[in-house]
Parts: sequence; structure tokens; C-alpha cells
Amino acid sequence: MSDRYAEGLVQDFGITDPKDIDLDVIAHLLGVTVQYQPLKGCEALIVGSGQRAIVKINSNSSPERQRFSLGHELGHWHYHKGKMLYCAQDDIEVDARRARETELTADNYSASLLMPSYLFRPALAAKKRITWKTVKEMAGQFGCSPLATALRVVDLNVAPIMFVMLRGGRRAWFRGSRDIHSQWFPQDLPDADSYAFDLSFDATKTAAGARTVQASSWFDRRSADRLELVEDSIRVGDCVYSLLTLEADEFQA
Repeated sequence: MSDRYAEGLVQDFGITDPKDIDLDVIAHLLGVTVQYQPLKGCEALIVGSGQRAIVKINSNSSPERQRFSLGHELGHWHYHKGKMLYCAQDDIEVDARRARETELTADNYSASLLMPSYLFRPALAAKKRITWKTVKEMAGQFGCSPLATALRVVDLNVAPIMFVMLRGGRRAWFRGSRDIHSQWFPQDLPDADSYAFDLSFDATKTAAGARTVQASSWFDRRSADRLELVEDSIRVGDCVYSLLTLEADEFQA
């Protein structure tokens, strides 16, 4: 899904290249002063009164994280102006079960501002298939982190893709495109036949590449024994990120 207000801003500026999306300029036009400085305990914060606000961004973070944080705070300024001071502690609210609705709204605003669908969809359509290589290329093109970019792919429902994050070999959270039936819920512990399992317990490995596996490696359903999916898993710190492409009709809602 996309935030129509955020995308409308980008379109109103006549932007046709994502590299021309200058959030500092957009913030200024919205009455928001941006300050970059070291922050402790959060990635960004905003406080405002009337039609003016100040956003502080953690200067110690990566440029991609700074951009998403600024977009997130601009989302708060648009939707939650005058309600409270907001302090973003994460790059992106990845776990919908724990995130407040206000945070998810601000995240969607930021993703739509940085990766507007009218630019993102055509750029993605030019790719042969969606893998981590594709996601990283798109991330570089739009100036976002691979995580934020992968979730944008999922949320725009451009393909039957599921994103799963593992920590310690166990599923921490996941997000799937809306065309995937809700009955396909990844199990807590991916099977040893999954490549994510290998990456979880072998610190010498950082990536597996896109490969076909049995769906039963990820899903505890009777029909999974006869279905296949494409898994592309990478290690990021102490976590494993997996992209699952579920193209068989049985996966569809």
C-alpha cells in the first residue's frame, strides 16, 4: 500500500528520478527544520507547535537510516501534528504486532515518500526476478536500506513474496504480500533443509543465493510436501533475512 499524501508530494514536485527526492527540501517546504546531531536512545525525534517543527536526526546512523527516519518524522508531522513528541528508536517498525498504529502510519508515509509506487513499480518490473540482489540494487537506486526496500516490495504486492526474519534459528516475525493466503504461516523453526537453517547456525556463511526448496521446509501444512518455493536467505548481524517467493496457485488467496 502507498500513502497518497506522501506520494502526492513527490509527484507535485515533478520528480521522475528517485535520486531527486530531497527530503531536506521537502521538510523545509512543510515548515520543518532538520538538524543532524548525535542522539542517544533514539534515531530521530520531532517536536513542533503551530505550523513549525524541529526534527533531530541521529548523525551517527547510515545515510539510508537517516533518510528513512526523516521521512518517518515527516509522517508524524502530517498525521499526528500537535499530539505529542515522537522519538523513533528503530530504522523501521518491522513487527506489526508490537508497533503502534501511529508508528506503522509514519513508516508507510516514509516508504511512500522515498519509494513512491509510480517510480518503484516500473523500476522493479525491469528486473527479471526478485532476489536479494534485486532488492539491494533497488535500495541503492532509491537510497534506502535493503530491509526497508524488501518490505516495500512486500507491501506493494508486486509479487507473491514473503519476508521472514530469524534470530537464533527461530522465526522472529514475518510479513507477506496480500495475495498470499493467510493459511501460509511460516513455522517457528524452519526445517534443516532450508538454507536459512544453515545460515543461522554457521557463522562462516553470509548468503545462500536464490534456490528452490520444498515448501515443507518452511510451512507445516499437508499440501506443503508437494509444493516448491524459491528461498533467498542472507545473514545480517545475528539475524537471517529470508525472501520466499510463493508462485504456485495453492499459495494464493
